[in-house]
Amino acid sequence: MPEEGLDAAARSLRAWLNSQKFSDLSAPEVTTFLTDSISRWAEGLDYIPTREVDLPVNKHEPGQRRQILDLQLKHCSGKGRRISIEIDRGNKRISLDKLVRAAELGHLALWVRWGYEHVPFPMPPTVRLIRAHVIRRRVARQPDRYSLQVGNCG
Repeated sequence: MPEEGLDAAARSLRAWLNSQKFSDLSAPEVTTFLTDSISRWAEGLDYIPTREVDLPVNKHEPGQRRQILDLQLKHCSGKGRRISIEIDRGNKRISLDKLVRAAELGHLALWVRWGYEHVPFPMPPTVRLIRAHVIRRRVARQPDRYSLQVGNCG
């Protein structure tokens, strides 16, 4: 990224996602599409994406359970801050908690949410929310199908 910092990372990823589209995917396929797409964005910026990364446990919180980030990006040069990303359809407080923890470790923290559902809790200043506004189509006796048009990420 030519610019550095949380806002620059969010702007760059949002612009990338605004160029993406898909049609008639199932919920698991949407998550896979977004994960693959974000990985391509990262690689284009010389980051190495790693999926399902264990977040270090906070030793000051006894009984804390294992937390896994959906994606973590590390620059090929070894310099700069890591970027931690969660990709969700629903409002999972645990996802936000993981990103807050990643930010405490010095990472840039991005939450990619797909869907129109309102986030019912305030976003901390250390995390940026990127919304992919997908369209849901109900199909009789089958799982819902989802589509994303170019320019529908905010």
